[in-house]
Amino acid sequence: MHTPILATALTALCLTVPAFAQEGSAPKPVLKEASAQKFKGMAFAGERHTTTLAMFSDDFSVGYMAVIQHGQPEWKAEYDNQMDMLKGKLNRLGKDFWTTLQTTTDLEFGGVKIPAGSYCVALACSKEGEFSLALIDASKAMQAGALPFGPQNWKPEISVPLTLNKGAAAEVVEAMTMTFDADKTTPGKGSFTLAWGKHTLTAPVMMHPPTK
Repeated sequence: MHTPILATALTALCLTVPAFAQEGSAPKPVLKEASAQKFKGMAFAGERHTTTLAMFSDDFSVGYMAVIQHGQPEWKAEYDNQMDMLKGKLNRLGKDFWTTLQTTTDLEFGGVKIPAGSYCVALACSKEGEFSLALIDASKAMQAGALPFGPQNWKPEISVPLTLNKGAAAEVVEAMTMTFDADKTTPGKGSFTLAWGKHTLTAPVMMHPPTK
């Protein structure tokens, strides 16, 4: 999906601006010194889609939540012909500001451990066309002035493998959606789905609360 639905859609998804992964363990400032720039102020409104996976004690005195928020770019038919443009790149995911993941407990996401914290999220695609969520600590990204569009001069700290299900949806998903679904029999267990066009990117998810 940023090749499932994403492939092409992804292309689209990433579409607004392709970004190339470069060496480095943390984002580097992408803007020149403010004094050397001519700025134009602006303000704009936007909507964010939110999905949450949670688990709570019976009395709600203890609980854990994982939340993904993102803008929703619109699907265009021509995106299906742009999948190869994503290969070997770190691509923008979503619309407007960063797609973000916040979790109050450790997650096992796509078989990869993600410590509790806040992350900025992009979409990576290998040269072989394999997709993954690319995560970096949100505080590091903000302090470096990193933006979700334009060339991405940072290296993911965590990569979450995704399974591409190309053309799997019965109907076109016009606005990109990311969704957590909970397993009704196992608290904290669930799945993640990114849907766009007729493609989806999926991964299993499991919460791992601290043990005493």
